Amino acid sequence: MTRRYDLDWLRVLAFTAVFLYHCSRFFDASWWHIKNSTTSSLVDTLKGIFDLWGMPLIFMISGASIFFALRPGRAIKFLRDRVWRLLVPLALGILVLGPPQVYLTRLTHGEFQGSFLEFLPLYFRDWRIWDGNFAWSGVHLWYLEDLFLVTLVLLPLFAALKSSSGRRFTEALGRLSARPGAIFLWPLPLALLLILIDPLGVRRPALAEDLVRLIVFSPFLAYGFIVFSSDLAQQAIIRQRRITLVLALVLLLALPVITGLLEESPSFLIYALGILLLGVFMWSCLLAVLGYGMRYLTANHRLLAYANEGVLPFYILHQPVILILGYFIIPLPLSILAKYLVIAPLAFGLTLGLYEYGIRRMNPVRRLFGLKPRKPVAPTVDLVAQPLS
Repeated sequence: MTRRYDLDWLRVLAFTAVFLYHCSRFFDASWWHIKNSTTSSLVDTLKGIFDLWGMPLIFMISGASIFFALRPGRAIKFLRDRVWRLLVPLALGILVLGPPQVYLTRLTHGEFQGSFLEFLPLYFRDWRIWDGNFAWSGVHLWYLEDLFLVTLVLLPLFAALKSSSGRRFTEALGRLSARPGAIFLWPLPLALLLILIDPLGVRRPALAEDLVRLIVFSPFLAYGFIVFSSDLAQQAIIRQRRITLVLALVLLLALPVITGLLEESPSFLIYALGILLLGVFMWSCLLAVLGYGMRYLTANHRLLAYANEGVLPFYILHQPVILILGYFIIPLPLSILAKYLVIAPLAFGLTLGLYEYGIRRMNPVRRLFGLKPRKPVAPTVDLVAQPLS
């Protein structure tokens, strides 16, 4: 099977965007673990846009990875690999990386006073799911938890799509998607799901955020699997990349109007129209990114394999590093831009250093962070002829 370098590039770029996103969370108006005394409307705007398509893109890439990793008749082996790759790092995040993050959250929000050692027993005793100290989802590692749960639920579907009858279905869907504009029928089930659960809490009390994420991101995992199982669907996305980019930009400019419709929501039809437009915007952004990625990010690079292998450990480590740096830097009398320009490079360098010298080279630690053990380097053979004795 030919290596899909476009997926490797998109994965690296998507998680780099998550890193930059988390570096900015000190400065938006929403709740976060540590907050700056002043906020930025520009950060709020960029956060709102990224929230609509950033994690859906990562779940689509994950769905594509499942398609390439899952072998017909090997579902149990695949699931065992997911346990090592997802649940073991999640447990590490819950037990080791979670306590300092929750401690800094409670400390800076005035919910606890004392040292980290004094807080540590409270972390492991308070097991309340929604507002306790114990981080059941590993704080920022909810992606690993949700990815495993959704994969577990959808695994029978994925296994069926890998069968001969499943391939006939995906080929037929690919032929349908190859027709002009037909690819935009895909977000209709997503829009219907959003209308039913009302994730923004416009017409009924909003569900818990963890539950909303689990429900909303599930279709994108399936979409990623199906898209990359059909060459015709991928070709359709590549051909229509310019159209999807233009549509995404138009809807981006119209977002204030769309959110206004949702906030006022004078009728169910207007509310449904607003949700549908949001769904089309999300889908257009994803298709544009995938289309241009499939078209242009096809070349290998000597740093790509290194970066692609390090994505998961980097993701696991980056937020604790950002929060610890932010705890000391955010109180300084600097502008928002200056604080960001200090936190982001320092956090990147420290996280990369922890990966390179604390994880990458040691097999036991690699397993804890979801990586396969490194194979020992075979000794070189001296091919120079030796004189006969």
